[in-house]
Amino acid sequence: MDTQNELKEFFVNFFVPIDNILEDTAWRNSISMEARASMLIDNASLEELSSLFNVCINENVLTLQLPVPLSVQITAPTTFPAPTTVGYTYVDVCYSWNFSSYCITRTETTTDYFQISGRWHIKDSLFERNECEKLLARNLQNAEPSFPWTDSKAADILRNCSSKLQEELKKHFAEHSTFQLAESSTSHNTPWKICRFFHTEALPLSPISLPHHLLQFEDVASAMPFEPVISGQSEAESVHDSLKSMFSAKRLPSSLLEYQPKVYEKSQRFLFPFKDEDNYTIMTVLKCYDDTFQRKNFLPVTRWRVKHTLQRYCMAVPGEKKLPLFNLQELAAYPEAPVILTDSLEIAALNQAKIEPEKLIFTSFICDDGHYDQVDWKPLKGRQLYLLVMNHSGRTFEETCLKAGKLADYLKKFQAVELQFVRVPVWYRPLPVLHSIQELISAYKAAPPQPYKEDIRILTPEEFETIRKTAEQRIGIPPEAWWKTVQEQKTSISFSSEEKLSTSDRFDYILWPLLIRGTSTMLYARKSLGKSALSHSIAACLSAVGKTRLFEENRWGASKGAWNSYKVLYLDFENGETGHNDLLKRVCNLYWRTEKVKQDEDSKNFIWKDMPKLGLAGINYALPENHQKILDMLDAASDEGEPEHPVDVLVIDTYHEFTQLQDQVNTHQGLRSLLRMLNERNIATLVLNHPKPSDDSKMYGHGIILESFFYVMDLERKGRDSHSLAEPMEVHFKAVRSGWLATNQEPFKIYQPESPGRWHLYSPERSATKERNRIRDYYINVEKFGKEETAKLLGTSPASLYRPIKDED
Repeated sequence: MDTQNELKEFFVNFFVPIDNILEDTAWRNSISMEARASMLIDNASLEELSSLFNVCINENVLTLQLPVPLSVQITAPTTFPAPTTVGYTYVDVCYSWNFSSYCITRTETTTDYFQISGRWHIKDSLFERNECEKLLARNLQNAEPSFPWTDSKAADILRNCSSKLQEELKKHFAEHSTFQLAESSTSHNTPWKICRFFHTEALPLSPISLPHHLLQFEDVASAMPFEPVISGQSEAESVHDSLKSMFSAKRLPSSLLEYQPKVYEKSQRFLFPFKDEDNYTIMTVLKCYDDTFQRKNFLPVTRWRVKHTLQRYCMAVPGEKKLPLFNLQELAAYPEAPVILTDSLEIAALNQAKIEPEKLIFTSFICDDGHYDQVDWKPLKGRQLYLLVMNHSGRTFEETCLKAGKLADYLKKFQAVELQFVRVPVWYRPLPVLHSIQELISAYKAAPPQPYKEDIRILTPEEFETIRKTAEQRIGIPPEAWWKTVQEQKTSISFSSEEKLSTSDRFDYILWPLLIRGTSTMLYARKSLGKSALSHSIAACLSAVGKTRLFEENRWGASKGAWNSYKVLYLDFENGETGHNDLLKRVCNLYWRTEKVKQDEDSKNFIWKDMPKLGLAGINYALPENHQKILDMLDAASDEGEPEHPVDVLVIDTYHEFTQLQDQVNTHQGLRSLLRMLNERNIATLVLNHPKPSDDSKMYGHGIILESFFYVMDLERKGRDSHSLAEPMEVHFKAVRSGWLATNQEPFKIYQPESPGRWHLYSPERSATKERNRIRDYYINVEKFGKEETAKLLGTSPASLYRPIKDED
């Protein structure tokens, strides 16, 4: 490809975009870290393991006591002498064994009576045959009903039970990773702690070094090449078969354990082999969709084998070297061809199939977020290189620009790689909830992703920097063609009125301007300042049929909505029933009507849950394995209060107890994943948070919050020992993604002059009517909204936009 015009022509006429389904990196990281911990344990010496488990070595065996004995039950036909007649009775009897400990041998062993391979065994299963049969005999003697050992069939029954017990024990070891076996026996009970114990980097995709090499990576020097491992199978089938023996197989979805091609319309791939220059596969990345097809997963798979044996393992762990680039063989074979670098394996694979590699090579990579040093970038040095800037997989174009900028900075600073940029903004139609691969096919066939072809451009580094700076200013603002230059905006073809989305359509306010459907808001204040009181008031304001305002002096209040009130699910980890009832009296009642029947109607959609009393405290709900618990509570709440009314607002009080402040790496990824799931349900989420004891200027999870939330609202008050709501507190906005608050972030003070009573603004600069007029004029004069659109945004009628606001409005 000789010219930039030819390159642009390819992207305009032949480029294939991918879907806009989110990637679940938290799931990948969880699987990979568990596999990494398992390999470190399996490869360790007994001396290292004795320190890990704080036990002594007994000859060549390390014994670990189980906190709860492993119980194995076997049903076997047993012959009993009949009590009243001559002859025998055949009865199926369930015999139970309880094993109290594991043992770890110094090396791989083949002397196990139950023929269990590997270093891990049930303690008593290492005995010789006659000793093991004595163990089984003792178990059978203690069985209920007891067995008469004088019976001539005892040996047959013993062998029958022994065979079945062997199968159950093999199944136990096959279904549990080494980390899962070790987890309950050591204080280093997370994959991150295991990595730190072995002085290994605690990152899912960083290279791993195994000093003892009881396990070794199957690299090109291996006598047993990677592909295909089973005669007559394709590479994809071989990978899936090998996954069945993966250490962490019990944690994998069935779609990964069976050969099920995730290919639709011949336009998508689900298997991405990373080959070296000699075409040996050294790592394969698998793509799969979850059960509802609302996110996709990419799992790196490498092959390892036990030294001096034929045993092989398929693991979600990289090798001992840096991760290779995708399509490395093509890069080596055509050193003069221009290169397109993309962060998507899917884009690289699909589009390489559209053009010969001697003309253009698409390459990609996989690494931990921001850890570009994990990748071997040397093959890109001295190449004619273009970095693809394209929104995909749930990321906005702003997010794409910022991510591309970080990669470009790294390549230039640390790899001395110069590059240009290809700008390809893509339009996606929002997808419905999908339940099958066929629905996914139909949805994309009906509305395939479409690049804005007139906006495809080859950019110099200077031109990209201009776009990058604009993206930093506009991050989170609703999409429009902001990436164009001034000249392009003047000459471009705009959308028709039917196609253009208004801001009021894009932002569905529940409580203007703080709570928006499909977004998350953080309310941050030090302990006992009043954030629970304010959040209870917000819940009362939203659940009231009357749709009252939160502050009488401004426009903050519940919008009209499709129901008479909004349903709020309040997950309370801190206040308890006594504190909650006190807040109901002090801050909620005046947002509801006074008559008992009407007050019950107003309060029924305020669904409060005492999480500790329900036994639901002490859980890190940000971790992927606990997300379903939150979704189940949301589903159950749909039938509470107003029947069949789904939850509109989720309140979490507080972030500290919701995440337990554990495992910050997975919490970071998991929280963002959970918030996306809640956003997809069209719920507004309000999370309460407070500062660290060591530094009250920093909230818990500070970095996660600023990246993940649409709004972050901070409450402050002078006089640290004062808890009275009658004393004013100041409201600040620490992060605002978009909307009215993006241009009007003036701090203001709020207080509650009497208890019980509503909240008020303290010495407001403007009356409620003047404040409404200010907002109205902004949207009509600056944003060029019509009256109906502005009224919809504020939850009122067009005529009310010009009427004075009364206290009862």
